[in-house]
Amino acid sequence: MSETALRDWWEELLQVHEFAHYRDYAADLTRREVDFLVEALSLRGSETILDLACGGGRHSLELARRGLTVVGLDASAPVIAHAQAQVAAEGLSVELMHGDIRALTYAARFDTILVMNSSIGFFDDETNAAVIAGCARALAPGGRLLLQCINPYQISAYLRDFRAGWYRIGAGYVLREARFEPREAALHIGYRYLDPAQGLEVVHPGDRIRLYSFPELRRLLTDAGLRPLSVFGDAVLPPVTFDEQSQWQVLIAVKDQPVSA
Repeated sequence: MSETALRDWWEELLQVHEFAHYRDYAADLTRREVDFLVEALSLRGSETILDLACGGGRHSLELARRGLTVVGLDASAPVIAHAQAQVAAEGLSVELMHGDIRALTYAARFDTILVMNSSIGFFDDETNAAVIAGCARALAPGGRLLLQCINPYQISAYLRDFRAGWYRIGAGYVLREARFEPREAALHIGYRYLDPAQGLEVVHPGDRIRLYSFPELRRLLTDAGLRPLSVFGDAVLPPVTFDEQSQWQVLIAVKDQPVSA
């Protein structure tokens, strides 16, 4: 199996089958997160939204259920196919595409761009900055970018329940092993899947997620021509203040309207 096929296999397992296994929890979490997005971004229903690294489309679909125009993009073709099937089953109007967030070609199209669940950071610093710059180009003047990122200063608290352990998905079991490397400011995550009945074992190729502090994220945004507006400690309601205990940092930045001559 090639690395691309292996990653697609894992993305389908984690983005589709894991959420199906915990369907009620996932549905409730999604509704609560979208409630936050609607309030924090002052969404009125007329906006066009780009959901980057949308995975199985849980945010995209819930936003579409609320009447918003949504485009979702993800690098895993099988995961996008599952999401498209759900869109068709519900009769929703969502444009879901297989694509690379490093190769955005949009120009001034979107009112809002979402990058949820620490989906910034999977590349080197230069490439991560280029992704933010691509988001800035894709925003219409006055548009807003929302980034949800792990707070590296609270990584020990975040890893308390996430670091390692077995859990069940379908007929098999997944072992997750995560560690933070302070010399890289990066979270390393690996998985192993076992299905004893089939004698199946699959090892994940491993993820490395660069974790940025708030000052670093603010610099990434301003370097891309975006103006930070606010930061929250989680994507929930009522709004949570970003402070020393926050495991998440949720930043909102705006692409200002050009100044008239």
